[in-house]
Amino acid sequence: MYLRWPDVRPRAEEDTATGSRSLEIRAVLATFAVLSATAVALRTWIRLKVLRSFGWDDGMMVVAQVLALGAAVAIGLENKYGLGYHTWEQESSAYVPYMKSFYASIIVYNVAICLVKIGILLQYRRVFAIQVIQLLTFYGTALMVVWTIVIAFLNILICVPVAKFWNAELPGTCLDPLLIWYIMAGYNLATDIAIFCLPLPVIKSLNLPRKQKVMLFAIFSLGFFTCVISIYRIQTLRTAAATKDPNWDNVDAAIWSFLEVTIAIIAACLPTLRPIFSKLMPKMFASSYNRSNRASRYTQPRVSLFLANQPRTRTGQLSKVFTDDASTLSDDTSPISPKDRVLTSSHNAAVHVSIRAGNEKLNDDDVAPACKGGGITAKTVITQSVLEEESWDSSRPSCSNKSF
Repeated sequence: MYLRWPDVRPRAEEDTATGSRSLEIRAVLATFAVLSATAVALRTWIRLKVLRSFGWDDGMMVVAQVLALGAAVAIGLENKYGLGYHTWEQESSAYVPYMKSFYASIIVYNVAICLVKIGILLQYRRVFAIQVIQLLTFYGTALMVVWTIVIAFLNILICVPVAKFWNAELPGTCLDPLLIWYIMAGYNLATDIAIFCLPLPVIKSLNLPRKQKVMLFAIFSLGFFTCVISIYRIQTLRTAAATKDPNWDNVDAAIWSFLEVTIAIIAACLPTLRPIFSKLMPKMFASSYNRSNRASRYTQPRVSLFLANQPRTRTGQLSKVFTDDASTLSDDTSPISPKDRVLTSSHNAAVHVSIRAGNEKLNDDDVAPACKGGGITAKTVITQSVLEEESWDSSRPSCSNKSF
């Protein structure tokens, strides 16, 4: 989103500068369009093919990426018709198609950045089970949906009739675009900061090795760069508003607007790409739950570090930090045999785990005899029934359930 004065100043005698920023524009558009599209494609593949759990948040990212590509096309057309060249070099016949491309880029950019934020909030809501985050994401999503509808219509109808946006001689009225764009930029910055800060307290409270916690902060904190970009982009709008050479000076606003939406998409997709990272950097992302000293003929399943290290309640259960659909953040993508079973024991507890792939229900034979009928089935990509038998009273052994 960037500014272009509706009247093109005629070339003055002192306007002798020539040049082009076309290569700069095209390089940024091509690079970050490919990066964001790759991130969304990998996310979609993991969610559909590996985890078999495609949600609303994933759909929002796909739509946002399509709109981001639309913004790249619109900015590319502006470059074709004069963006990146000095204003006095623009052909008069190129002005109308330039402004039409500019008009389209405003709409797709603003809707795309809003859909990214809605997708992130839905992703938080799917992953985190903490009640306060569930409430904040619910109301935040509702607010963002309303805001998206408002700014979509506001940008579409910024001039009535619409054609007055690129033809000032037509009768009609136009709103003050600079005021509207400053308001939208300020709102975007505020929501960027709020969404960035929302999961940090939860991540900080996780019981993880230092390296893994730092890596998690690094992945989630990539969203901080969108806040920095939002701040800088406001400055580019101010520069574009005061310039005497808008076609040249609007390049920064165009580039940083596109970077804002594509980097936001990449930042939103990175946490869902953990299965890939765990293969590339196993030492950094491997589960800390594996125990090498198990002397058993059974196979130890890999448990995501997001779930395996959660603090326990006084009854021995895992604290409900993540929802049952937190498999997005899991590194466990390998097929699991329906009959795989684990028996873990210590001086005061025995844990029986039955895991079956797919949606198939567990048979009685698959459940540990000591605790039949007492398990909770948590369905993500696989169905897990985890039963813990603890001896709180040596004379009365009882069963308690772990909820993932």
